[in-house]
Amino acid sequence: MRDFRSLSGKWDVRLLDGSTYSALLPGTLDTNKIGHEDKLTGKLHQDENYVENKALVSDDVIATRLTRNNTYEGKAYFSRRWEGDVPEGKRLFLKAERARVLRLFVDGKEVRAQAGSLSTPYVFEVTDVLNDGALLELVSDNSYEDLPRNDIVYSSAATDETQTNWNGIIGEFGTETVEKTFIESIRVYPRKDEGDDKWTLDVRAVVDSEDGFEGKLVLEFKELCMTRELDVTGGSGKSFFEIEVAAEVAKELLWDEECGKLIHVRARLLEDEFETAFGIRSFEDIAGHLCLNGRRIFLRSEANCAVFPETGHPPMDVSSWKKIIRTYMGYGVNCLRFHSHCPPEAAFCAADELGILMQPELSHWNPRDAFSDEKSAAYYEKELREILNVYADHPSFVMLTFGNELQAKEDGKKTAERLLELCHDTDKTRLFAFSSNAFYGEQGADAESDFYTAAGFKDLPMRATFAGMKGYLNNDYPDAEHDYANTVKEIRKSFKKPIFSFEVGQYEVLPDFGEIEDFRGVTRADNLELIKKNVTEKGLSHEWTRRVEATGELALLCYREEVEAALRTEEYSGISLLGLQDFPGQGTALVGMLNSHLKAKPYNFAAPERFRRFFKDALPLAFLDKYTYVDGEMLKAVVKLANYSKGDITGRLLVKVSDAEKALLTKEYDEVTCRQGELSELGKIEIELELPEPKRNSELTLNVSFAGYDNSYDIYVYTRESQSPEKPDSVYECRALDDKAKEVLKEGGIVFLAPDSTRQALPASIKATFSTDFWSVGTFSSQEGSMGLLIDEKHPLFRNFPTRFYPGYQWFVQSSQRALLLPEGVRSIVAVMDCYAYLRNMGMLLEYRCKKGRIFVSSMGLHNLLEYPECRALLTAIYRYLASDEFDPQQEM
Repeated sequence: MRDFRSLSGKWDVRLLDGSTYSALLPGTLDTNKIGHEDKLTGKLHQDENYVENKALVSDDVIATRLTRNNTYEGKAYFSRRWEGDVPEGKRLFLKAERARVLRLFVDGKEVRAQAGSLSTPYVFEVTDVLNDGALLELVSDNSYEDLPRNDIVYSSAATDETQTNWNGIIGEFGTETVEKTFIESIRVYPRKDEGDDKWTLDVRAVVDSEDGFEGKLVLEFKELCMTRELDVTGGSGKSFFEIEVAAEVAKELLWDEECGKLIHVRARLLEDEFETAFGIRSFEDIAGHLCLNGRRIFLRSEANCAVFPETGHPPMDVSSWKKIIRTYMGYGVNCLRFHSHCPPEAAFCAADELGILMQPELSHWNPRDAFSDEKSAAYYEKELREILNVYADHPSFVMLTFGNELQAKEDGKKTAERLLELCHDTDKTRLFAFSSNAFYGEQGADAESDFYTAAGFKDLPMRATFAGMKGYLNNDYPDAEHDYANTVKEIRKSFKKPIFSFEVGQYEVLPDFGEIEDFRGVTRADNLELIKKNVTEKGLSHEWTRRVEATGELALLCYREEVEAALRTEEYSGISLLGLQDFPGQGTALVGMLNSHLKAKPYNFAAPERFRRFFKDALPLAFLDKYTYVDGEMLKAVVKLANYSKGDITGRLLVKVSDAEKALLTKEYDEVTCRQGELSELGKIEIELELPEPKRNSELTLNVSFAGYDNSYDIYVYTRESQSPEKPDSVYECRALDDKAKEVLKEGGIVFLAPDSTRQALPASIKATFSTDFWSVGTFSSQEGSMGLLIDEKHPLFRNFPTRFYPGYQWFVQSSQRALLLPEGVRSIVAVMDCYAYLRNMGMLLEYRCKKGRIFVSSMGLHNLLEYPECRALLTAIYRYLASDEFDPQQEM
């Protein structure tokens, strides 16, 4: 029988400078409070085009990421005496589940590792070298000597931007006593055969023997109620056996989404026993689509960037990973992409049980010359082989890429092709690709990869927003029809395999300072503390929570458009987000509904059910050509159902239009059946939008529901009267503060200062955008940094222009104009929020008392936007306000 003995407890530690400590293992130098002061070194990003944002440089604190309480890079020597002897007739192995580069010395003599990488356990045989009183010394090196250091430390596996480049040993740590001949592993690869329940289980057994063996290998499959035997013979060392097992597998035993069915197998050989579990499922490309158990699926994926601020490393136990995965699933996630890292065994075990898909990656981020260096190619091949072997039995493990945003020269491409061939020869139950977002999508898809995941295809987009605020979401008039059919059409000319989008979203949300008190472990949030200090100095503390909520609501709206556009694209196999969780590095990229501790932010926008309303397996979609209408106008739209549930759905489309008080129109359609894996038409809407009496500009809700699946859209309907703005005679309107304007103010009159919204007319301004900032100005310093509108919705101006305190699509055109840079303390009716790197005071609509008169200022250039009903209605509302007794500015110019 096997016997595991833990090596947990106190160990002596020596660092390269000669300093000595006592540390607890499993653990890291950080968790043991060993190391020196953390300082920012190097760039935040591997991209050679990265330009540092000087606004984020501080002499006092690290402003761009979390700060480690202790840091250390180099060799660390962990030692202690071994007590006990190796039992007679047995073999002994020392195992460390996860470490950096790990070497073992016993009484000064090195013992070579049989296995081990950044992503897989280290294993050393110590049978003949360990005895009572022997000195064990483990040398852990996180400087990655003779390895591709830069590619590793920029990856999520070892970057201080997220996980930290910790040093130590974590997870299961101890010695295991086994028989002289023992079963090292049993790997089972299910293969679907013809017939409903027919499967073949390709079983690969590895037996390690000291002296050679002959015996019967017995395999007992518990849930399948069957046993198979094989006569085996082998010499000393490792022997490999392959067994084909025919099996009838009922559908209820298949592993599937949210259905963690596992099959337990017990193997016996001579005196040794070995147990493992696997899942029976197929995951494959069928006609260019990702399919699970023959059923087309749609990935609702999230990028996990190894953000674990309390420990600085991923949890190593199943219960913690269940909590993490359930949190993601609460937001509708069905797949986790592990950005340039591979999670530990516990993560796969939790995913197996909960029924969620997993896409690990190698510890690799090289956007220059991946695999060109021979040491790099050798290391990543080793890591790849070990991942394929160690995690082979986990059905949740369905895809893998060789890293994040890799670029390669010709020699590196040849290595990548060889590694893809290795993957395909080793494992036909999973899909593999060279990289996530290879070459930033600029070179398109490579024929050897099994799928293509990218932000774009050559010069065509696969998502709505990009760095520099490019993309249709901020540059095209909003609708609910956009898809990526043109991109797919181009891809399909050369690549017929599954495609899905990459790192979609990245909409920044202002920080919730309440998280600061949660930092009690190995990192501290000096970057958040600095932002909080700046907010206080700028006098914004009193309205900060309102600003956080406004940016969160706007980010949620933008994430929804990203998801629905992907669902409207018939050939897509999914969407991969970045992300639901804040990224505390790279300039502090707080893009999540969840904070860095994976807790929902304490605001309504972050409630999981709100995200899950549109991030789910089936969703009705109204293909609206716009969101703003005039009273009496026809609303026309096709309604379709994106059905990626587990079966066909039958029902009747129900359409309802309502205001805040009551339903204005309800219509039910004929029954239809929507086939699984298709985008099916439910019906056509053709509605005359007639406002109830008394007529007033209104925000209405269009609700579409089908067989228990619901979706709703905010639409904005304006009265005919509001579409003919007429300036009151009492108001002087001007494009610049000319002499007449000054005279009007001197005489106690009213001035409407409405310049063209251009850089020439408004030199002290920035170009604003509808959405919040992309990722962070710390990474993309060319971005202006605007974070959307903050609206004083209770201001009397908005009696005639309904709005919330954050923008909907009725503000798209106006919010995309110039934002005035204002002196601190000036209050705006419509403010433009700024990113936390700058915190400038900016506005678009504001009012003053000036001399004896009153002045209203707009930087929106509404007079040039009169083709849009919402802009005509807003200008009408402004005119009415200026002519009313309520026009009573409280601040002086």
